[in-house]
Amino acid sequence: MRRIIYFRVAGRDVHMPKLIGSFIIFAAFLMFVQASAAMFDSWDNLKYYDSCIQRIDGDASLSDQRLSFNSCAETLHRSTGIVVREESARLTVRQFWFGLLGPIASILFWLAVLFIGMNLYRTGDLIIPIEETIREVPDEPIRSFRRKK
Repeated sequence: MRRIIYFRVAGRDVHMPKLIGSFIIFAAFLMFVQASAAMFDSWDNLKYYDSCIQRIDGDASLSDQRLSFNSCAETLHRSTGIVVREESARLTVRQFWFGLLGPIASILFWLAVLFIGMNLYRTGDLIIPIEETIREVPDEPIRSFRRKK
């Protein structure tokens, strides 16, 4: 025999989970927008670094070239945290993805928090079906235990 039990998380009169859910949705949405802006900013800074390195004049003196490179590298370091060495001015693939994967992961995290907030907001409508299986067991006679003498 099977029975299905419906488990309701909150009743229609309980408003506290909805209030908490709405605050989580609002905060997660703002942080999602901020993380999206940070991702696009990182992308723009990585593109700016490549164009900045290409603008360094090869005919200029070595000190002027180093000064221009240090300016480009400092801008990239302040915006993304990537450190570029002087011996290889170009970004490696690992450095490029290091600059982008952090903001992308942040976007996905805040998107997951947004969905959690939406589920919490809908707790009045959330019903979880739980299946219960009942097995009939035949009655066995109760044995009495005797002491050995």
